[in-house]
Amino acid sequence: MNIFFDYQAFALQQYGGISRYICELITGINKSVNNKAHLSLFWSNNAHLQEYNLPMNSYPFKTKFSKALHIPNKLYNFWDFKPGKYDIYHSTYFDSFLSKKVGAIPMVTTFYDMIYERLSDQFIELSADKLIIPQKKKIAQSSTHLIAISESTKRDMIELLGIAPEKITVIYLGSSFAIDESDTSKVTSIVDGPYLLYVGNRFGYKNFIPFLRSVAHILVKYKIKLVCAGGGSFTQEEKNLINDLSVNELVQFRPINDIILKKLYKDATAFIFPSLYEGFGIPVLEAFSCRCPCIVSNNSSLPEVAGDGALYIDPTDPDSIVNAVENILLNDSLRYELTHRGTHQLTHFSWQRTVNETLNLYNQLT
Repeated sequence: MNIFFDYQAFALQQYGGISRYICELITGINKSVNNKAHLSLFWSNNAHLQEYNLPMNSYPFKTKFSKALHIPNKLYNFWDFKPGKYDIYHSTYFDSFLSKKVGAIPMVTTFYDMIYERLSDQFIELSADKLIIPQKKKIAQSSTHLIAISESTKRDMIELLGIAPEKITVIYLGSSFAIDESDTSKVTSIVDGPYLLYVGNRFGYKNFIPFLRSVAHILVKYKIKLVCAGGGSFTQEEKNLINDLSVNELVQFRPINDIILKKLYKDATAFIFPSLYEGFGIPVLEAFSCRCPCIVSNNSSLPEVAGDGALYIDPTDPDSIVNAVENILLNDSLRYELTHRGTHQLTHFSWQRTVNETLNLYNQLT
């Protein structure tokens, strides 16, 4: 089979779960027998493309995400897609701009979460995007089949968009970090002293600010740091809060690449994921891969992914957060047990499984 992947994920993200997933899928397909994945891309600054040795032309200007990235890529996709050359079109996000051109070729779209449908009424950064919910409704109709990355996401798609269950196949994601796959001990950007690790974006539904308010006194009491890996430098609001809570010396931001992130997971006392909603939660598997004890929210897909390998919190309850953090700080045997369970839970997920199940779906559609 020849599979066409459009540009969308790589104009939306410089680094993150969606673009990593597509990179893993393309790389895995191209390692399989008699299958070829083609990524149609004109410009991007996505970091994963270089990591996976996928062809890219770096965007030459400083603007991160704008029409300047989308328009030339979209035009290039229109030109690049040749009817009769491809057996499957896999859309990497929710703009159905190619749906008419692909004609009778099966079109597959992956749904990563239903955050906008669930939480737009609570967070301004979600409600500000007026296009994505109509786009998702439209592409759900025009696609031949849909992939959901968790059973939780599938349930939400059925409930919130009215999609027939038989049109959705659940295919789990994986971790790009193999257990002890490399020695990261020589990485110089190591945190001095014990620390809790928070990974990724911190806005809105990620629940970072309520989480920080909950644990600030714990950081002071136990003289333990909170390292925020990736997700961009602290905003002025975050800086003000850190100052107001008197934890300036204890809360740090660290830019990351995969090598640094692995080291941060491996050396952390625990990884904390206090999100209000996740479609899957790749950082949980990354932490498991690095034998890092996990504290995660008890909602959406997270119990499905973490299984019995994590300590759970109610992310809306400060006492629940505090109790879990104190428990994991003070209980060595709990940390060891969570590490053991997390390693076992990881065996249920792999990118090879993701690739194999996706290829099986493609074959069913052609």
